[in-house]
Amino acid sequence: MKKINKRRIANKVMASGISALNSVFKKINKDFDLACDVILKCKGKVITIGIGKSSYIAAKTAATFSSTGTPSMFLHAAEALHGDMGVISKDDIVLFFSNSGETNEIMLILPLIKLLRIPIISITGSKKSTLGRASNIVLDSGVKNEACPLNLTPTSSVLTALCLADALAITLLECRGFTSQDFAKSHPQGELGKRLLKKVNNLMYTKKLPIIKNNIPLRKAINIITQFNLGFAVITDRNKKVLGVFTDGDLRRTLEKKPDISTLHIYDLMTKKPVTITEDTLAAEALNLMEEKEIAALLVLDEKNKLLGILTLNEIIKSGIS
Repeated sequence: MKKINKRRIANKVMASGISALNSVFKKINKDFDLACDVILKCKGKVITIGIGKSSYIAAKTAATFSSTGTPSMFLHAAEALHGDMGVISKDDIVLFFSNSGETNEIMLILPLIKLLRIPIISITGSKKSTLGRASNIVLDSGVKNEACPLNLTPTSSVLTALCLADALAITLLECRGFTSQDFAKSHPQGELGKRLLKKVNNLMYTKKLPIIKNNIPLRKAINIITQFNLGFAVITDRNKKVLGVFTDGDLRRTLEKKPDISTLHIYDLMTKKPVTITEDTLAAEALNLMEEKEIAALLVLDEKNKLLGILTLNEIIKSGIS
């Protein structure tokens, strides 16, 4: 068997893809703006259509669009010819994927789409193809050569079509002001949903909280901290408003300065501006705050500065957010 330099081939394929993407990058023009504007005005769905390798790009694009604020549906070109054309309505837009722009199934579908009088956008490697000429807007994904040494297997052309479709999706996302919370609504299960949907009030402790009055002796406060095993206690006034916290760290620093604690009171030693958060904050944001401040717990307060609960790093991690 002939000895082959596998890494050299891999590098060549990667270089071909990069070159193809750079070529398409230079072709992005006002047609891309028009495509975005037409989709943003669409009252229905974006129907993505393709066959062969292009069908996989079309299916992926429909999924990406739908999860980023642009309602979309994939229609396989072959299935469209056997009854599935019925999914297309007068309020929809069709987005074709075809490198050659001359695929038989696409040619058979085009007249039917024209009868519906709806916008046609195509991502194709040939603007002068039948599909290109029939489209209202054409996004040119054409490449000089495929990465395949035979120049037959769709490789670089698939990459450019995919990249153009992703560029559309993300541009539309930004135009719509689509947020992480919007994204989470499309991904309620799995890590994305967990990270983006859970809020502080889903995870915080609300019962048996380590609360102490501001006028108690330090020795008694230490007993309460030990009892609750959270490493700190929350100091409140008579109206239950939070005044501060006293932590294990505060205790160590106090003992270093004043070994005799018999005359000390908690109010004089507590941290008076603890890090706090509201109950409707996303748990992921709470985690970011803990990491930023290098702390393992947050006080959850209401608008009147009263304690609602305590959120610990351990509870966030246990919930699957990391």
